[in-house]
Amino acid sequence: MTEISVIIPIYNVEKYLHECLDSIVNQSFRDIEIICVNDGSTDKSLDILEEYAKRDERIKIINQSNQGLGAARNKGLSVACGNYIYFIDSDDFIDLNTLEKLHDNIVSNRSDVVLFKFQQFDNNHNVHRRGIEFKIDDIFGDIDYSNFTFIYLDAKKHVMNSAFSACLKLYKKEFLNSFDDFYFPEGISFEDIFFHVKVMLRASKISFVPESLYYYRSNEESILNSSANVFDIFKSIDMVDAFLKENDYYSTLENEFIFFKIAQILVYIISADSNDYFNKAKEEFINTEIKDEKSLKKYSLNGYNLVMQSDNYWEYLIKYYKIENSKLKRANDKLSKENKKLEQFNEELMSSKSWKMTKLLRIFSKS
Repeated sequence: MTEISVIIPIYNVEKYLHECLDSIVNQSFRDIEIICVNDGSTDKSLDILEEYAKRDERIKIINQSNQGLGAARNKGLSVACGNYIYFIDSDDFIDLNTLEKLHDNIVSNRSDVVLFKFQQFDNNHNVHRRGIEFKIDDIFGDIDYSNFTFIYLDAKKHVMNSAFSACLKLYKKEFLNSFDDFYFPEGISFEDIFFHVKVMLRASKISFVPESLYYYRSNEESILNSSANVFDIFKSIDMVDAFLKENDYYSTLENEFIFFKIAQILVYIISADSNDYFNKAKEEFINTEIKDEKSLKKYSLNGYNLVMQSDNYWEYLIKYYKIENSKLKRANDKLSKENKKLEQFNEELMSSKSWKMTKLLRIFSKS
């Protein structure tokens, strides 16, 4: 049996597919099958897949009509033969030793899932860290993570208020198969959220690799940049809410869920650019009781209050940008003060006796 099944959903990514595939076929860990689900691409993505498949027998191509990311991942999952499952998005890539490190960790820990970190980059390959990621090492510190596991109760915020991406985990197939509903919601955006929550809550052992091994592309063509999809966040929130209540998790995670709900709704208010979205957001907030304000981040509580104090999206927008402009002004004022301090320090240094006495030494050192 193959050790790791790598599942890659593909849809019109001819510009980025070479980089993704190169990072998989050249992995230091070789015992893998590469399941490429071509989800109705109309560009040259299929040609690229066939070119790679001729050179690497580990690549399997599945063609289907365009059904979306969730359906493509589910298709790959249904045919995967590996002991472990790994998902990667076709416009991203990973370090060449990623699967080896994840496999070593999940085997040594006998865990159901192993989490790891990522870096975000743009199309010019400028890399920068993303704030919302697995910060497990902030909780447990500098320890031997090759011999350490935990459960969701040890890191409750990571159940709903961290990185959701399916691509930041290696899963034990036996664990996924032990439940009959480990599949991605189809036909909606944010399909990672519900899958992630179920994994975190159900795993009897979770492990962690404290390294940024995944490179996530900041892509302007992403579905998250399409206002037509942002309303799906309400569906995802409802699915999580129902799951928590039906499986007796809600009382334990109520504060985390409220933070999750408010934060996720706030993220898409501006990108939705819609009074309908704002009205839905306000309706949800009115029906949400905040029992512990300290459990919310300041930005979420401020955003919640701003929505509640606004009658419509345009009023919200005016208040929002007024606040943001005020923040920018304060930041600029602070920078101006720092610059003045530096200028004053420079003037004092230049006029100091020691600076004048060492002038000849500086001249000789340059010659």
